[in-house]
Amino acid sequence: MPTQKAYKTGSSPPEPPAPGVLRLISMRFCPFAHRTRLVLAAKGIEYETVNVCTKSKPEWFFSINPLAKVPTLQHDGKVVYESLVCNEYLDRVFPGRKLLPEEPLEKARIGMLQAVWDAKIISNYMKTKRTEGEERQDAFKAFKEGLSFLEKALASGGKPFFGGDEPGFLDYSVCPFFERFETTLHGDLALTQAEFPKILGWKAAMFDRPEVKACGFDTATYAAVLANYDPDFGLSA
Repeated sequence: MPTQKAYKTGSSPPEPPAPGVLRLISMRFCPFAHRTRLVLAAKGIEYETVNVCTKSKPEWFFSINPLAKVPTLQHDGKVVYESLVCNEYLDRVFPGRKLLPEEPLEKARIGMLQAVWDAKIISNYMKTKRTEGEERQDAFKAFKEGLSFLEKALASGGKPFFGGDEPGFLDYSVCPFFERFETTLHGDLALTQAEFPKILGWKAAMFDRPEVKACGFDTATYAAVLANYDPDFGLSA
């Protein structure tokens, strides 16, 4: 049966989801699965969760997803995986407000900003976590150069969110990482109001959203998980 605690190597598989039930295979602290939880919450989609350990993956997971990566969706005999693919599937298949624009050029704009995020922002953020001294500062400079593209996009759009007056696809895609930035981007790596007024305003507005509050954890929890990886951190035995 679905449980908050993570299935690990050697565990017996849960029963398949019942007909009509949407299942999310997740890991509680994975930012990519977090993306999909946000979309599920934003659209008000009912679902059940099966958590897995991504460092000690259960064997049965590979029979569902050959990559054994989270998030993975199971829905009426269908399987969908990769976070952005999952989110687009949910947006197209389920009712509620649409998170991806229908207009081709606007949809392309969101996709291009996502590409900047992947290539210039998150990759250099990861470098700041793995390096020290001058190399770390160079990575942070490159990170900020990438982030400036998103700053300009918010400024030119004249709206609080990338999706407009309400968060859209890109907002939910990048928000989980901003929660995790709180653990490392401070001191000499802090983002300043002078450089990123729009991004910091966007972050404050996102963090105040009920779906974001419902799906995330506080900075102390993320820091504890980073220090001592445990997919079941904070759960009772």
